[in-house]
Amino acid sequence: MAKKLYVIIPAAGSSTRMGQNKLFMKIGGDDGCTVIARTLKAFRELSKQGVDISAVLVTNEASKTALEEEIVSSGFDSFIEKVILGGSSRTESVYKGVLALKDLSVPPSSDDAVFIHDGARPLVDTEILIDGLTKLETCDVCVAGVPLKNTVKEVLGDIVKGTPDRSSLVEVQTPQCFKYDVLVRSYENAIANNIEATDDTALAELLGYKVVISKGSYRNIKITTPEDIKIAEALI
Repeated sequence: MAKKLYVIIPAAGSSTRMGQNKLFMKIGGDDGCTVIARTLKAFRELSKQGVDISAVLVTNEASKTALEEEIVSSGFDSFIEKVILGGSSRTESVYKGVLALKDLSVPPSSDDAVFIHDGARPLVDTEILIDGLTKLETCDVCVAGVPLKNTVKEVLGDIVKGTPDRSSLVEVQTPQCFKYDVLVRSYENAIANNIEATDDTALAELLGYKVVISKGSYRNIKITTPEDIKIAEALI
């Protein structure tokens, strides 16, 4: 397993479906900490296992000051080196994170591991993170994923056009994991060609890279709506 890891944490969303800033909502359980704090704790736990982590958190103007304060007060500044402003889309925001990696105290080399992990996925655990790091020892790109539980229909409007074989489908999550040079090439191509994607590894697929599935978890949910907070509390 690699001993150096760079992390980009997108946390620049508007939280429109939540009705308030989801990053600062409290999740009950053992300590009732915020969504973003619980997300960052997973990386702090990984650092305690000997992985040297340098992270960039990408956010919006409205959240930047509060996030910086929480990072310092909770001790996450031990590995979060920069808090930067994102762009108008997820793709633009992550690209700004990719550019920011070059300005860290020790910038990544071409084959260093880089994770992109949603700030609003607070139940990620070290097993998922470690498996992503391990997979990158033998591949260029991998993504956490789990088999689909439900049948999916392909539709046009409200008309079903087909039913894909569920056994060949996987629901992907984050972290999405790259060798640094592959990440740079993938995002430079996306920005140059105005390609938008909600899935980072899809950008690598466009350049012909093989994407491997790494360990995910049905617990590794993304907080999007108020119901997700209650689900996360139940899982905790």
